[in-house]
Amino acid sequence: MRRNKNKTYHLLFFILHPFFTFVHYLINFKKPQAKNIMWLFAVFYGATFAIGDESTGSDINRYVNEIGFLNGISLDMEGALQYFYSSGEVDVLRTFLAVIVSSFTGNGYYLIIVFSVIYGYFYSRNMWYILDRLEGKTKNITRILIFCLFFAIPLWNMNGFRFWTAAHVFIFGLLPFLFEGNKKSLIWCLITPFLIHFGFLVTLIPLGIFVLFGNKFKLYYIFFVLTLFISDINIISFNKVIETYAPQSLIDRSENYRVEDKVSQLIEGDGADIVWYAKYYTIALRYTLTAFLLVIYWNYRKGRSTNDNLFKMLGFILLFYGFANILSTLPSGYRFLKVANLLTLSFLVIYFQEKVVVKSTYLLSKTAIPFLIFFIIISIRLSWYSLSTMTIIGNPITAILTFGDNLAINDIIKGF
Repeated sequence: MRRNKNKTYHLLFFILHPFFTFVHYLINFKKPQAKNIMWLFAVFYGATFAIGDESTGSDINRYVNEIGFLNGISLDMEGALQYFYSSGEVDVLRTFLAVIVSSFTGNGYYLIIVFSVIYGYFYSRNMWYILDRLEGKTKNITRILIFCLFFAIPLWNMNGFRFWTAAHVFIFGLLPFLFEGNKKSLIWCLITPFLIHFGFLVTLIPLGIFVLFGNKFKLYYIFFVLTLFISDINIISFNKVIETYAPQSLIDRSENYRVEDKVSQLIEGDGADIVWYAKYYTIALRYTLTAFLLVIYWNYRKGRSTNDNLFKMLGFILLFYGFANILSTLPSGYRFLKVANLLTLSFLVIYFQEKVVVKSTYLLSKTAIPFLIFFIIISIRLSWYSLSTMTIIGNPITAILTFGDNLAINDIIKGF
């Protein structure tokens, strides 16, 4: 009986203070309850979610407002299908959830809780898929990389639910394939573009190449290096291919992502009004991870075993990152770089913890630490746009009292 009580202590602590319980289990990530505490905290974060002033034009604000509209028109099944077709979206899951939630409430913040349940599940499983494979005392560089791993596609990215949920679902299916050779898990990768976000159709290209041709390690490395020098792609030719071969619904839905003026603005550096740290923190991570991949390749190319799962993962990362480099020249295509970053960090966390690091990689890791810490600090700073004080100091009971009325930490700071 005492043993069963011990199993519930983490739940009791979580109810009293979710944030501190989460931090405790993040530090002690090898405890069996840690993964589910992460999931519970994600749901609590959704219940205390704040839409800050800077987020008024974001997707999450539109999704929240849509619930009140849908609740007012009381859709039946036929009406829901008509609404889906007229919305111009090809992503089924988000619209389906909106219709379901609007059937019993007009408060859009309940939709955020549903988002957090789904997003938090895949997020926590991806993080602990890597953490569960770490053995021995955690090295200092591994700890820093773990923080970067958590912030590569962080919890607060659920405010862009469709794309970032798709990213975690895709990786959820991909990791067991790379580490265990489990091809059945790839079903998650295949359903991602058809249910969650159509943009992930392009991720099936590198995945299909890897499944069909295997780990062509050297060839993927050459491809990766060549893509580092690509500054842009011919958007006119790209549009012709899309408009010739893609279904009409996909052509219509992807139009905003292919507008030639937007591509020109992206190439010319449009977005100068963004604060400098929000612009450069991801660039710092990207070039740091690129340096790691280049150096580790040269150390890995000799004396490796083709049965080494890390070797297999590195081969896929080189291929996928090359595609991400190309896609980053399209509007919103830079988001695929974050998927590549998460995969690369998953590899690096295990690599530095398990392998005997040679001198060149060791020296690079020392040089990289300031850039990695810069990325961590700015990532935490950006969380303030949706993180509320109730997320930090509250609990499930107090969250009920402030539900839907929480202020973002960033707005509170600006108010002083």
